[in-house]
Amino acid sequence: CQRTAYASTIARRTKLCTPSMVDKRACIMVALAAIAVVGISSALKRLRVRTASSKAQDLASLWVGGIETMLDVPGAGTISLAPCETAAESRESFPDGLRAIPAGGAAFAVTAFDPPGVARTRDENARENGKLWAMLKTAGADAAWRAYGVDVTEGWREDGFVLAFADAAAGRRRVAAAARAFDQGAIYEYTLTQGAVARRTLGVGMAMDETTFMR
Repeated sequence: CQRTAYASTIARRTKLCTPSMVDKRACIMVALAAIAVVGISSALKRLRVRTASSKAQDLASLWVGGIETMLDVPGAGTISLAPCETAAESRESFPDGLRAIPAGGAAFAVTAFDPPGVARTRDENARENGKLWAMLKTAGADAAWRAYGVDVTEGWREDGFVLAFADAAAGRRRVAAAARAFDQGAIYEYTLTQGAVARRTLGVGMAMDETTFMR
């Protein structure tokens, strides 16, 4: 009887581990592993999106706050422009406006230096700027001059060009196209607004559109 009872117990235990049960357990384990992989993948994607968004916001803040020096500006010589809070501050700095900006038109600043996420040597950036200038010379601007942007806090400088157009829409389209060709994130658009100088930071490689007054 003891042998019979022992055999019965072994049989019951064997039923608990039949091939079909093993297959089911294996399927469940595979499914759980797949769910875990999907969850990790989704979390990584969300992290990448947040990181990219954070970098875009940092770049936008950097560009919006940048100081720009323009060289040999028609009728003005060399001038430096920095963001200010109000139109009144800008008018105090430019009581006669900025004559190089056509009435009803705009002046656009663009560079080929270091596209977002790319770090080049100064010589490499200069070569890219030379290619950009060759393209801009055919853009049909009414006037053009050199410029460079700086951020004292971040310690960067980017050389570029400013092109003035009586037809702001045409200028915007042509300069933005040149900026995209050189993988730039944004351009500056200078206009006279409320008798003050306003600068629009307009994204061409990312979503960005912010206007500040300049002094």
